[in-house]
Formats: sequence, C-alpha cells, structure tokens
Amino acid sequence: MKAASWRHHYLPQFYLKGFVNTNGKFKIYNVLEQRFVKNGKDFSPESYFFEIDGNTILLNNEKDDFIETFYSNSDNFASTFFNKIQNSRDVSGFGLTDADMPALQYFIAVLFWRNPKNFNKVENLSTNSDFKNLGIKIINKKGEPIKDFELEEKLKQDPNFIKSMKYWIPNVTYLTILNCDTPLTIQSFPKGLPSLCSDYPIIFRNSQNPNVYLDDFIFPLTNDLLLIRAKKINNISTDIKVAIDLIILKQAINYASCTDKDYIYLLNKYFSDNYNTTEELIESVFQQLID
Repeated sequence: MKAASWRHHYLPQFYLKGFVNTNGKFKIYNVLEQRFVKNGKDFSPESYFFEIDGNTILLNNEKDDFIETFYSNSDNFASTFFNKIQNSRDVSGFGLTDADMPALQYFIAVLFWRNPKNFNKVENLSTNSDFKNLGIKIINKKGEPIKDFELEEKLKQDPNFIKSMKYWIPNVTYLTILNCDTPLTIQSFPKGLPSLCSDYPIIFRNSQNPNVYLDDFIFPLTNDLLLIRAKKINNISTDIKVAIDLIILKQAINYASCTDKDYIYLLNKYFSDNYNTTEELIESVFQQLID
C-alpha cells in the first residue's frame, strides 16, 4: 500500500518557482524572529511553504491524503495557465483568453482557502452554515436526499470534515463570480528588483474579511507580473512595486522568501519610516494603483 504523503504545500511549488534566483532557489526570512534561516542559505521551493499532514485525514486510524490528491490535480491544471503566461510573447493578454480568466480566478480562491491563515474562516463557515448552503447532501441507502440534523451536527464537529472543506469551499462559492463585473488584468512591472514572496501573497483591499470572487485584489503571478482585479489600473512604477513587495512581507505569517537579503532589510526600514500599520500601506497602494 502506498504511504500517504505528508509535505503538503499551501503555495504550490510551480508557483514558487516564479520567485527564485537563477539557480532555482531563494532565501528564507523568518518574520517572527526577524532573521534569515541558516544565515541566508538558499533553499528550493520544496523546502518551505507547506504544512506537515496539512491535508491528511484519519480514517479508521489510518492516514489518507485524498485531499492532497485533489489539490495536486487542481495545481496541475492551474500550472498550464502559468506556463502560457511565462512562455507568451503577447504582452497584451500573456497567452490567455477571456475563457481562461475564470480558471485563474478559481486558482486564487483555492490558494486563499487552503492557506493556514484562513483555517479559522474555514472552520467558522463549515460549522455555522446549513449543509444546503454548503452544497452538501446527506443520502440514505436508497440514494435519496434526507435531512438528518444529528448527523449534520456530528459531521460539523469532525476535524476531518472541516479539513476537507478547505478544498470544497472554493467550488461551492464559485458561482458568486457571476456577480462580479470587475475585470482581471495581468500587468507587468519594472524589472530589476529582487524576487519576493511570502506565505500569504494575496493582497485584498478589504484585508480583514475579503470576498475572494468579488473584491479588488493584487496577486503576484511571477517576479515581474501582477494579476489585478480592478476597474481601472494606473501605471505601475518602481515605487508601487516596492510597496507591493512590502505588503507581501508584512502580511507574512511565518516566512517570506527573497533572492536578496538586503532587500528585506530595506523594506523593513521603509515601512518603519513611512507607515504605522499594514492596513494603511494597503490602502495607500490601492489609491495610487486604481483610484
């Protein structure tokens, strides 16, 4: 019997490869301890941004990683769009069609709900919502849908059920995208700065309680491309790129990756000299970028 996997990335390795140096690696900054891991040693994307058994459930006291298999399939599909973008010479659409954009939006939603930072949101939604609103049916032995309040409440208290909802929520909420008339746009920005990512790289203007399929956001696709949802986008200057990197650094829960140690220190100093809170910085960037 094949052993269950245990290294479960909440940021896929194919995505992280967009933020590495020429050797395919990056340095890891511990934001809690404000230091680089192993004095700035280079690490591969495989080494960070994962949870141990993050998508493992226990069935009859045995580990099962079927949720990770779902994520792997989803990531493999999403990686095809990233390959299109990275290999395209068409800077107007970066190889994507209008039909591709909803799939890219779905990828953002998957990243949001699988991120450890948002597990409390998953838990609250799973335990406080009716099964009908979660798109779940209880079926009897005849294959007929039934209402079983006792079983429903029992499932809501099961850690396996809540963990599986990380994958399910982006699917059951997907149709809310039909209410969004704000376009997704891929924008390039000035090159030359170090590559930076963190364990929470999605920037929502409504940072406290975002609606993933409706609210304005900024998301780095690679070290030199941004995915932005906004009705109007102003020119992206080097200053805006630095500010976006700074937000991603300040949003980090445990770790940020970077290809240059000095860049992290410069960003931290820039923040302390100019801002009081990350929310203030986020609003400043959105005002400059889309207002």
